[in-house]
Amino acid sequence: MEEIGIVLENKGEEALVRITRHSLCSRCSNRCQLAGNTHESTEMQISVKNPIGAGKGDRVRIEMGEQSLVIASLIIYLIPLIGLIAGYFAGINLFPAAGEVAGIVAALLFLALSFFLVNRIDKLLGKKQKYQPVIKAIVKE
Repeated sequence: MEEIGIVLENKGEEALVRITRHSLCSRCSNRCQLAGNTHESTEMQISVKNPIGAGKGDRVRIEMGEQSLVIASLIIYLIPLIGLIAGYFAGINLFPAAGEVAGIVAALLFLALSFFLVNRIDKLLGKKQKYQPVIKAIVKE
């Protein structure tokens, strides 16, 4: 994944960078029911590794490995889905007399637990270098 951003602050080995986050609709010139009347994009500030020493005001290219992005996406989307499905079947099998209600309640409980698990995994993986975005180059306009 590659993004272009502006360095807001140099913090030595790290930098605070402002990037513009685009939705798929932000690049579309058509008006449709999915996007409504707006094709907005939002700005966000992220802390990134700064091995090249980019300074305040520099326009930079930020990269994060594709494999890391795929793994992170799988964790974020699959763990809650698996939790929801497993919870439903656990509920209807452990409490057959309650039937659907037990399945739904257990599914919601497992879903909540899966969000907690995703949060813990995020904190563990966030400390690893390969999951950190890095400034790769200063971009000339």
